[in-house]
Amino acid sequence: MTTKTAYKKHYVAIIGGSISGSEAAKILAENGFRVVVFEMNKLPYGKIEDGLPNWHINLRNRQIKEIDSKLDHPNIKFVPNTKIGKEIDFLDLATNWGFSAIILANGAWQDRNMPILNIEKFIDKELIYQNSFIYWFNHKHEPDYSGINYVVKNNTVVIGGGLASLDVVKVVMIELVKKQLLIKKGIDVDLFTLEKDGINKILELYNVNFEELEIEKASLVYRRTAMDMPLKSPKDETKERIETARLVSEKLLNKYLEKYLFEFVPLSVPSGFIENNGKLTELVFQNVLIENGKVKPIENSFFNIKTEMLISSIGSIPEKIEGLHYEYSSLKMREKADYHVFGFENVFAIGNAVTGRGNIQESKQHGRQMTEKIMDKHLTEEAFELWLIHHNNQIKSKVAEQLDGIIKEISGAKIQPESILNEIINKTDSIHKKIGFTTYQNWVNQNMPIRLEEILKK
Repeated sequence: MTTKTAYKKHYVAIIGGSISGSEAAKILAENGFRVVVFEMNKLPYGKIEDGLPNWHINLRNRQIKEIDSKLDHPNIKFVPNTKIGKEIDFLDLATNWGFSAIILANGAWQDRNMPILNIEKFIDKELIYQNSFIYWFNHKHEPDYSGINYVVKNNTVVIGGGLASLDVVKVVMIELVKKQLLIKKGIDVDLFTLEKDGINKILELYNVNFEELEIEKASLVYRRTAMDMPLKSPKDETKERIETARLVSEKLLNKYLEKYLFEFVPLSVPSGFIENNGKLTELVFQNVLIENGKVKPIENSFFNIKTEMLISSIGSIPEKIEGLHYEYSSLKMREKADYHVFGFENVFAIGNAVTGRGNIQESKQHGRQMTEKIMDKHLTEEAFELWLIHHNNQIKSKVAEQLDGIIKEISGAKIQPESILNEIINKTDSIHKKIGFTTYQNWVNQNMPIRLEEILKK
């Protein structure tokens, strides 16, 4: 697609600039729409930057390059360090800024709460949530890192069952082995080598028995079986394909167990804890079985695991934005709508903000498909005229004396009236000036964090 020379009438705000947000921005921009992308972080990379452990170098760099190519576009204004719901009120953005449509692509950054009564009192002590844990792991090497510093401990228990959970338990085992190899044997192995070759091969290479390191293995506890882990997606929904994917998932988990030397505890759900002197010391689990595809607790069947550290990796949900409607932890959508947000004519949601799944390709595909639907059904000239009437009525109640001039400006307008355009431009320019933003590429170059692999090469 080539960039259109004539602007379309709609000016669209996108909240979140990562996988689905950048995909939506690119599609809209290349079709002649003007777009403002609001990003809560300095950089738009989302969980590509802060959710994938930093050994995913090629994947991270490839996705970052792709996001940059999409957002560095003349029809797109990128506004970083601006969290909707904090720096800008959502209802103010929706009603006063002049955007005729808003697309939520803010992903899922809030960890699901651990389903154990009163467990939250141990947060950032014995209890750690996945998102903050991986953020620490990815950024702790940076000279200006000012976040929480975690110390990975023996007997760590990770609760979860997806690829993200496997990344977490790998981090735990790699951190423990790396530290103890240096302390006990004077052997310094970087985490990239440990991740690529595996702990088992590194110990064989240096002729070290695992027991010599005095490490208690981490445990990954899952409510289902190894075959149920979503490590391999079926090519289609036929029974044969599903069963093949289940077998592959089991084989993949077994390879992880052999390579990184952690324990796997299936068919178990957390139900309580034991504390000693104000510290979490043991977790109580209930055995379960799978019946008709559902997890069913086994009555009066419990066991304990001693732990010095609990990491919850049971999934993430979108952070709630005041002014939007939610059903429990999920954004409320219109009935039978897969992208239209409840309570608003011109607010939509794409990617992980609505699907709840963090898969890169799924987010990209959902962002593309939903944006095309939004564009075809809601960003038409007719839709713009209806929005403009509604927007005009809002202005009428606020600035009655300016109405005649605005009406004259609207009549025969090829694009949005200049007053509305200027409102958006002035407000975004004000934010840019405050934070020292000049161009997208300059901003990215100035704020790209120091990569661990670059430090290790020196």
